[in-house]
Amino acid sequence: MKQKGIALAIGLAMLCSGWLTACSGQSNGTDATAAAESPSAEYGAMDTVGGAMPQAANEESAVETDAGAGGLDTAARPTDGEKLIENLYYEIETLQFDDSVEQIQSLYESLGGYVQESSVEGLSGQSLRFAHYILRIPQEKAAQLKERTAELGNVLRTDSSVQNVTDEYYDIEARLKSLRTQEERLLALLEQSGSLEDIVQLEQALSDVTYEIEKLTGTLRNYDSLIEYMTVTIDLREVTRETEVTQAPVTLGERIAAQFHSTMAGLGQFGEAVLVFVVGGLPVWILLAAVCLAVLLIVRLWKRSRKKEKGQLPETHSDEPEENADKDPNINE
Repeated sequence: MKQKGIALAIGLAMLCSGWLTACSGQSNGTDATAAAESPSAEYGAMDTVGGAMPQAANEESAVETDAGAGGLDTAARPTDGEKLIENLYYEIETLQFDDSVEQIQSLYESLGGYVQESSVEGLSGQSLRFAHYILRIPQEKAAQLKERTAELGNVLRTDSSVQNVTDEYYDIEARLKSLRTQEERLLALLEQSGSLEDIVQLEQALSDVTYEIEKLTGTLRNYDSLIEYMTVTIDLREVTRETEVTQAPVTLGERIAAQFHSTMAGLGQFGEAVLVFVVGGLPVWILLAAVCLAVLLIVRLWKRSRKKEKGQLPETHSDEPEENADKDPNINE
């Protein structure tokens, strides 16, 4: 009987203990829920960084920002390909400048691209012309572009560069996601706020977040444009003779032949330049010759007039004895 009483007392004690524990847990859960739902409780737990920011929002955004700023988790990164920015450069010379310019226009139009920048220097018939183009061509048309550049003229130089911006691109996307979450929570808190001080702080924080969102969105747009459309720079130069592309000489005979060919080509170009200079400037030479002839005539006339004044002409010397004899007849006697 005594043992039954002890067992009953122990059972009642355990039941009371369990009931008290349940009541305490329910009370704590109710208090936590009320604190989370109450705007005043959120304002009381604010951590102001550049304005007013709820502590819960800061904690979650900090986790998301760490994932973006410290390097995006590879498990969360999309696997739709690398983000690559490709740039091409071509230096081309041509004998038919106007035709090459028309071919460049036809090239980017047929590939679905556009001109970002263009300029043409020189006048037709007066000097050799030069054109500079910066084209934007869809990335998927890169192979077609490389095949058709040979049609524009004699390609002297080709440069290609590729920049991988995959990490930067997805880091910016992660930061944008975090900032948009902060923006939504700030807007919700702004609707629930009552005091003027809280409204001012929230609006300041919201302004900072909005500015960062707009800046990062613009950076992403720029990246998207550079990724989807490759940048192609073309320098087109008009020439009178295309550059011969040959292999570098190796043997002694090849080097001598190459030097001889280069010397003869240089002499030919020099002779052409002299001929063009002389024939092209013929009107000037005629004018200079006429001026020189006029100057010579003027100088000769001036010298003759000076001689006459001094009595040094031959005609004057032959007449002097006769004149003297007429004046003094006693000289002969």
